[in-house]
Amino acid sequence: MVLNLIEGFGILALAGFLVGFISGLVGIGGGMLFVPIFWIVFPILGIKETLIVKSSVATSAACMTVTSFTSAYHHIKAKYFNKKIFKNLLIGAIPGVIIGASLTSLFLPPKIVKVFFAIFLAIMAYKTFKGKSKGKAEAEESSYNVSFKNIVIIGFFAGLLAGMLGVGGGALITPMLHNFCHVPIKEAMATNTGVVFLNSLTSSLSYIIFGIKNTHLPYFLGYIYLPALFIMVPFLIMGTKLGVKLMHNTHPDKLRKIFAVILFLVALNVIYKTIFK
Repeated sequence: MVLNLIEGFGILALAGFLVGFISGLVGIGGGMLFVPIFWIVFPILGIKETLIVKSSVATSAACMTVTSFTSAYHHIKAKYFNKKIFKNLLIGAIPGVIIGASLTSLFLPPKIVKVFFAIFLAIMAYKTFKGKSKGKAEAEESSYNVSFKNIVIIGFFAGLLAGMLGVGGGALITPMLHNFCHVPIKEAMATNTGVVFLNSLTSSLSYIIFGIKNTHLPYFLGYIYLPALFIMVPFLIMGTKLGVKLMHNTHPDKLRKIFAVILFLVALNVIYKTIFK
């Protein structure tokens, strides 16, 4: 049992640093990476099989709160975070999430929605990879003309898909801001972290509230498994800070292509899970 705990916590520490690094580098929450890691580790730690799925998702949301807050904080300090775009994204995203969740609940088959989501991500990945940055000007210039009406529409569309799929929407907002509104890639990634933070915080609180009613187990706060969270937090912060620092110092063209590749891999992962599982 002791060896299992050491092995499990060792995997969590390493995973926390690596996922934090990726999250900081490309401005995503990391939920699609955290959940499969917890599926592997939680049985090693002796968590009941009936709790593994919910506790994995809940603990993932708590971890994303840490990575997105850390990223957003450092982006704000470096002046890459656009507060006006962030506010307009929220204006569109909130009703979008409500409508999206209602559509899935009442009408749309989840598998069809997920395939549509994956195809859209793949298209965004292609457009992002093939697009051209403005070099040094894009890395440094943030005073550009953008229609904030379009930002609200993007927020709504991202919220709609997020509500349909039960995801944070982080993988949608960055490519849409960059491709449709020509927001510089670094600014799009940075601003996106604020949306991911609010989504993951809301999810975490929901899992705490509903979990407290249904679980009365030691080491759990609702459905969040506290030992895993506490082990990962310092490594998440270290990895995220390093990723953000590298992001700030990476040429926009290279960063854009890295993000596009990760986006395409996420699309493939969604298709695989939808069709073969």
